[in-house]
Amino acid sequence: MRMYMPEDPIKSLRILVVEDQQQTRVWIADVLKQMGVREVLTANDGAEALDVLHRDLDGVDIVICDWAMPRMNGMDLLAAVRSLRPNLPFIMETGHGTKDHVLAARAQGVDAFIVKPYSAAQLEVRIRTLVKNGRPK
Repeated sequence: MRMYMPEDPIKSLRILVVEDQQQTRVWIADVLKQMGVREVLTANDGAEALDVLHRDLDGVDIVICDWAMPRMNGMDLLAAVRSLRPNLPFIMETGHGTKDHVLAARAQGVDAFIVKPYSAAQLEVRIRTLVKNGRPK
């Protein structure tokens, strides 16, 4: 008798990674692929990410975004995302994890916060928590 094992929900995700540092962007994409994420989309900054989202707004399941980027930073992208699709899960990453940064991001509607440098395991925990629990209220 075979037991039914539900498919890992990670395998159905399309995640948009927004990061201006190419090495970090590639590392995050590799981690997500190793986790089994169905598709990883990438953008160099918030403006490029908005272009991706305008082309396929409902097709992105989670955004992982750096705070400090040229042209359009993570906070500006978060504000734009909240106006376009308020319930899209958004993970903010930063090298400056001060209390003020965390409070500002939470006030803007960020769902999870991760401070660089972080491990693949830490990123996976943030993603799995969002998938399991949905956006915090």
